[in-house]
Amino acid sequence: MNPEIPGPDDTLNDWLAALAAPAAVPAGGSAAAIGGAMAAALAQMVAGMTSAREKYRAVHAEAAEVASRAGRLRERLAGLASRDAEVFTAFTAALAMPSGTTDEKSRREAAKARAFMAGAGVQLQLLEGLVESADLAESMAARGLAGALGDAATAVFLAAGAARSACWAVRSNLRAAGGIADGDLSKASMMLARVEEVERRVLRLLDERAR
Repeated sequence: MNPEIPGPDDTLNDWLAALAAPAAVPAGGSAAAIGGAMAAALAQMVAGMTSAREKYRAVHAEAAEVASRAGRLRERLAGLASRDAEVFTAFTAALAMPSGTTDEKSRREAAKARAFMAGAGVQLQLLEGLVESADLAESMAARGLAGALGDAATAVFLAAGAARSACWAVRSNLRAAGGIADGDLSKASMMLARVEEVERRVLRLLDERAR
C-alpha cells in the first residue's frame, strides 16, 4: 500500500489532510467512501441510542440488528476509501509507462484500462454499501429515537450525496476504459435510484414531523 494513502485505522484529520493535499490521490472516490462510512456510523449511533431507551422496547431487536450491520458496513466503506486511492495510484503508474513503440503504447493503454475498470468496480462496491447505509438509516429515522431523527436523516443525505458521486464515477471510469459496460452502468443507476428514493421518503418524513 502507498504509505501516503491513509488507511481505515487512520484519523479523520489524516484523511482530510490527504484529501486537501495537491496530489492526485486520494480524491473524490475516497471522499465518497468516507461519506458513506460516516452515514453508516450515524445509523449505528441512532440504533444504539434507540436500544438504550425503554420507551423503544418494541424496536430494540430491529435497532440491535441495525447497529450490528451498520458497524460492519462502516468498516467496509472506510476500507474502500483506501482501495479507491490505491486503484487510482495504479492509473498514475500506467501514465508513467513508456509509450515510444507500438507495443509500449498498447501495454500502457491496457494498464490504464485495467485501472479504470478496477476503479469502476470499487465504486460499484461503494454503491452497494450506500444502498444498505441508506436503508438502515431510514429504518431508524422512521422507528428509532425521535430526538435523533435529524441524525438519521443526515446519514441518508450523506449516503445520497456519496451515491451520486459513485454513480458518476462508474460511468466516467467505464467510458475511459474504452466503452460502457451496460450491465454495470444499469446496476449503478438502479442503486442510485434506490438511495435517492430513500432520500425522498426521509425528506417527506421530516416535513411531516416538523408540522
